[in-house]
Amino acid sequence: MTTLLGLIASGIFLTRLIPQPVQLFRTRDTAGVSPLAALNATIAAVAWLIRGLEEHQPVVWIVSLAALVPSLITVGLLARKTTMSDLGWAATWALLLTGLWLGGALAVGLAAGVLVTQGPQVRKALQEEDLSGLTPATWWLSVLDATTWGVYGLALGDAALLSYFIVLLTCSIVVLLRLRFLNSRQVSRLHVP
Repeated sequence: MTTLLGLIASGIFLTRLIPQPVQLFRTRDTAGVSPLAALNATIAAVAWLIRGLEEHQPVVWIVSLAALVPSLITVGLLARKTTMSDLGWAATWALLLTGLWLGGALAVGLAAGVLVTQGPQVRKALQEEDLSGLTPATWWLSVLDATTWGVYGLALGDAALLSYFIVLLTCSIVVLLRLRFLNSRQVSRLHVP
């Protein structure tokens, strides 16, 4: 049963990664999209790949390997918008994870990892008025992704996956509420005589 649940969670996770790079490629609109979040997500995919291999969890390492494709595409599509600050913070994240891995505490970094990968996008969503480059589909799929990995983590007793569930669900709800707020404000402006 846990294998099936892991496969379903993996499929949902990978599906979640598709809408944003597709929209970026199609529209070239990067407004509201965080390059730092994309960089950090790519680094986290590598870290999850390593953890999955070390823990002999094929469901984790295979999906992490596959996640590198859309993650790297997203990073590439955001390259012109990426700042030196973004690169510096991403390098710091990579060095921290490397240190934790070498110290045998990679799970600790991964537990915080979802906050590091999603936090910059949440911050950008809360600060900016134009989120036209951000696709809501990614965030609705994130709710489903968080929930399925949370159930899988509960079945395995995996604290890192349970942390992933809590933080990703919270971040997804914040971004979706912000998108809804900005959309409703934009619609109300259209109706003002």
